[in-house]
Amino acid sequence: MKIEDLEFFVSAAESEMFFSANGDPHRFQSSAAKPILDLENEFHTLLFIREGKNSGILTEAGKTLLRNSGPLIQQYRRTLRAMDTYREKDERAIIIGSLPILKQYRLSRIFTRFLDDYDEDLDLRIEESNGKNLLAGLKDGYYDAIIIRANMINEPDVETLKLASDEMAAILWENHPYAKEQRIRLEMLKDEFFYLTNPYTPAYGLCWKLLKDHHISTENVITAEVKDILPAVASKHGVGLLPVSNLSFAKQPGVVAVPLNPRAALEVVFVYKKGADRSTYMKDLIEMLRIRSRAVPE
Repeated sequence: MKIEDLEFFVSAAESEMFFSANGDPHRFQSSAAKPILDLENEFHTLLFIREGKNSGILTEAGKTLLRNSGPLIQQYRRTLRAMDTYREKDERAIIIGSLPILKQYRLSRIFTRFLDDYDEDLDLRIEESNGKNLLAGLKDGYYDAIIIRANMINEPDVETLKLASDEMAAILWENHPYAKEQRIRLEMLKDEFFYLTNPYTPAYGLCWKLLKDHHISTENVITAEVKDILPAVASKHGVGLLPVSNLSFAKQPGVVAVPLNPRAALEVVFVYKKGADRSTYMKDLIEMLRIRSRAVPE
């Protein structure tokens, strides 16, 4: 059993119920991905139901594994970090947790360039996970830093550096009555069906809050993958509420992004603990990102 498979399983199991673009109920679509299948082969039992309307829901065996996975993962992280302290400080691994958004904001190259400037023996790892795991990992010392949406952070003892600036936009079909607006107030779309990203994504919470704050009914909300939302909007089945960057990352003819008025910022930040004991490499990485953050536009 690999710890990475357990982490993947927990991420899948803790995702919320959502609806696809055509209105069918589903769970996390990776419930049949290789890490899950490997665990099922090892335990000789299904962890997720595969058939019928409950497809993707945990079996009783899956519920048992979920209860036991958290302590195992946490202890593994603590042990890994405890053993790392016996290495020389500048030989210790730098582990950075990240939401799966590096490609969307073209951030991977920042760390590639940093590695190019240093000794090839520098052990810098970037691990993708969900927001809950990232925040827990930073708190218990597993991660040296995390890359996350700014609206997901409310910890008092951390420093943040801005890596990318984004904002929420209404995604409309190209001949929608408001498609040519420079900015749009959500109230103008109150009678539309809204497509949001799935509940386990970082943008979902902000979108839901925006609708509630503007007194827009959430009864007409459908959640789905971005790749399903954009074609649904292009087909005039409803409007989307997504970060503007999604349209540069996931191309879709026939749709336009109209930023919101008032602006709903959605920044990506690099977060690390105040006063932590750091290696020279980690200090240099922070300084490089601090200089870079000054150039990130509002």
